[in-house]
Amino acid sequence: MDIPRRIDENDPLIWYREAVRYGLAEGTSPGLRQKREALAESMGLTPSQLERLAVLDEEALEYVLELPDIDDDLLWDNPAQPLKKWWWHLGAIREGTYPVEYLPSSVRTIYPLNIRAA
Repeated sequence: MDIPRRIDENDPLIWYREAVRYGLAEGTSPGLRQKREALAESMGLTPSQLERLAVLDEEALEYVLELPDIDDDLLWDNPAQPLKKWWWHLGAIREGTYPVEYLPSSVRTIYPLNIRAA
């Protein structure tokens, strides 16, 4: 699914999309987790928005798993956050120690096979 590149100020995904595509793509993204948290807490995302959110989540995890240099702040895991909130556990995801069953089904396929089997 292609996510429009134009900015729609009424789009609830706008700032998460910007954080993933223009921040995380460079290995840093201040506020990425907070933006994703706000989306998790928001009510009323449409099916189309949920589909676009899944695409952005996949992009975010691909960056975390594949970029050679990621800001240490992004890889610090917050133990106070539950595992179902995977965006607070990017360090464990990168290390391959994050339990795959807590990842959304839409992104489980990009988690490397050797990690998933662990």
